[in-house]
Amino acid sequence: MKRYQGNILLIELLIVILFFSLSQVVMVRVFASAHEKSHTSVQLRHALIACQDVAEQLSVSENPDALLLKLEFSGEDGSYFRCEEKGFDIYVHCSQEDTAAGTLLTSTVTAQKDNNEILSLPVSLYVPKEGSL
Repeated sequence: MKRYQGNILLIELLIVILFFSLSQVVMVRVFASAHEKSHTSVQLRHALIACQDVAEQLSVSENPDALLLKLEFSGEDGSYFRCEEKGFDIYVHCSQEDTAAGTLLTSTVTAQKDNNEILSLPVSLYVPKEGSL
């Protein structure tokens, strides 16, 4: 009878060890997923801050082409590009619509990583012509 109880104890210990091993695998996956999401969140935050900075400056600039060149963007004819140190690129596309009362300047500031768009911010500025107020 004693030998039979020893076998049951060994089986119970094996089941407990198996349970803790499976729990450890699940916990490692949870922590790895949390780390990956945290890293992605940090990259998105850096991209958002950089794009907001450019968008805010564009929202008050009557000459977006000169501003973007001053901010070390490269490009011309309304399409500009800047490579960031944080692993993403910022693209700016500018256009203007002239009317009798003034000019509507529109821009789109886009952050991309590995040719995938992370975020996009639209910017508009209306510049009235003198005497049209």
